[in-house]
Amino acid sequence: MIDLAPFEIEDWKYLSKWIKTEEELVQFAGPIFNFPINKVQVQNYLSAEQRMVFKVIHEQYSTIGIAEICVENERVAKLARILIGDNSMRGKGIGTRLIQQLVIYVFEKLNKQRIILNVFSWNSSAIKCYEKVGFIKTDKAPTKITVGNKQWEVIEMERTK
Repeated sequence: MIDLAPFEIEDWKYLSKWIKTEEELVQFAGPIFNFPINKVQVQNYLSAEQRMVFKVIHEQYSTIGIAEICVENERVAKLARILIGDNSMRGKGIGTRLIQQLVIYVFEKLNKQRIILNVFSWNSSAIKCYEKVGFIKTDKAPTKITVGNKQWEVIEMERTK
């Protein structure tokens, strides 16, 4: 139902279409981009060697999302910047299938032993999705970031091979 393909610079247009506010940008990417997102920022982002950035393609060959695997070290990879950007595709289990595919990729193709990710503590739908695929909250102390006049708590989750 979904496939992963390399995210190319020309795909930045999807991000500009899907992300309409600064809060949405921070929810998706943390503090690495400035709002509004633009092609230059995406080009710099894609140039990092440790990142593998994928576009999520629905069976009808339309791009509906983005996901990143970042190699942390020889044993650990991190999932980041995961977004089903097409609102009409949310709530259909696609996020769970996406995370399953990323887990398989990390364990089988990259031969890593542990996968970590960060999620905002208030994002219960994302947390449930990750838990369905076997992720658990770690003992790492939560961090906080300021978004507008709000404090968002960031928790770490993990899954081992």
